[in-house]
Amino acid sequence: MNTKLTLSLDAKAIELAKKYSKRKGISVSKMVENYFRDISLSLVKNKKESLMDLKGILGSVPDDYDYRKERDEYLKEKHK
Repeated sequence: MNTKLTLSLDAKAIELAKKYSKRKGISVSKMVENYFRDISLSLVKNKKESLMDLKGILGSVPDDYDYRKERDEYLKEKHK
């Protein structure tokens, strides 16, 4: 579902964006949508990478260790 978004931008930036979008054959709206998606995915990727940097800091874990199961059990205990 598409939702309308109103942005306030510098007139020159809008002019340049329209020229660029025309050359590329893509709407300005689609360019903005793609940009928002890219930065969102970048944030998620960076978050996963930073979490992976912590992997193993407390020592090794068995190959069959189920992180989700442990987390679920912890949360159940915490929120009894």
